[in-house]
Amino acid sequence: MSIGQSLAEARERAGLSIEDVAARTRLRASVIRAMENDDFSLCGGHFYARAHLRTLAGVVGIDPAPLLAEYDARYGRNEDDDVTAKLAEVETASKLIARTQELRRTSWGSLALAALLVVIIVAVGAQLLTSHGRTPSRASGPVGAPSSASGPSPSAAATPSISAVPSSGSPSPPPTGAPSSAVAEAGVKVVVRVTTAKCWVLARASDGTTLYQGIMNPGDVQTFTDPQQIYLKLGNAPATDLVVNGVEIGAPPSTNDVAAFTFGPGPPNVGQG
Repeated sequence: MSIGQSLAEARERAGLSIEDVAARTRLRASVIRAMENDDFSLCGGHFYARAHLRTLAGVVGIDPAPLLAEYDARYGRNEDDDVTAKLAEVETASKLIARTQELRRTSWGSLALAALLVVIIVAVGAQLLTSHGRTPSRASGPVGAPSSASGPSPSAAATPSISAVPSSGSPSPPPTGAPSSAVAEAGVKVVVRVTTAKCWVLARASDGTTLYQGIMNPGDVQTFTDPQQIYLKLGNAPATDLVVNGVEIGAPPSTNDVAAFTFGPGPPNVGQG
């Protein structure tokens, strides 16, 4: 009896449907169905295929050892090859993230410069208008002689204009780093908890620093924080629960078991990227 047949027969003896097993293991139903047909191509590599076999065997109530031995005999290879391939994939993704961050910093700088120029133009225009408005007209009598007009004297008229300069002046231009400081105050916090099977995890900060890289076991929890952005790479996304900026996401949606996400401040966006 093949591996897939053993899994399917044990599942039926336990009175479980494929959807029941998917709900208990957080594996997609399509992955379970493929494994019961001896198709392990959706598992994401030998390391994760063996982990899924252990998980499924535990749910349907059979010993995983014979299944793993048969898998290794048919498909097994050096697991270092899988790790090497994933590391290469992560390095490529990291370079793309670094380039994206550089482009974003350039965009913020351009916007800040444009805003500063607008503020300077408005301030200069306001000062010119204020200067023009407080220039007094010359009196027709001798210097110091009181005016016969019913209105206030030139010196008295000039006083309100001078005192009004501070209130009519333009506010000081905001610092060019205002958007960055606002983001820094908000910050990003990502909590990763592994639930049903081992998961390879990579977390990077906004400056490219590796916060964590390794394999987490079921029950393990890691917390990552950064003022601007967290890049997260999961080798077995369905086996994890995420909490991002205080919002519980659960198992992140992904088209493959291997998935990457980028989180910034505010409500989380779990679109892959």
